[in-house]
Amino acid sequence: GEPLSRLQASIPRYPVTPEVRVDVPDAVKFDVVRRVTEAFRRRYEVIDIDGARVLFPDGWGLIRASNTQPALVLRAEARTPEALNRIKGALEAHLRKFPEVGVVRW
Repeated sequence: GEPLSRLQASIPRYPVTPEVRVDVPDAVKFDVVRRVTEAFRRRYEVIDIDGARVLFPDGWGLIRASNTQPALVLRAEARTPEALNRIKGALEAHLRKFPEVGVVRW
């Protein structure tokens, strides 16, 4: 019984990143995702279908291996800009442990 515009206005809007691609050799990209998934799973719930979607208390971060390029694909969303920066930092910190992974440019 409400106009679509009012319903749409009630949907929260959260800060998000664009899809980010990070260079990594094909030979190791799936192993990197597996190891990052294991590390995050020690502290957070992780949905591991086609990569790792890490569920933080105030947002989520995604890392998955590209099926078409020698790259990892990253995305993140959070309730606040501060939370988004923290989630991006957490993803980057884990990826810096792998010298074969390129630089993350959000």
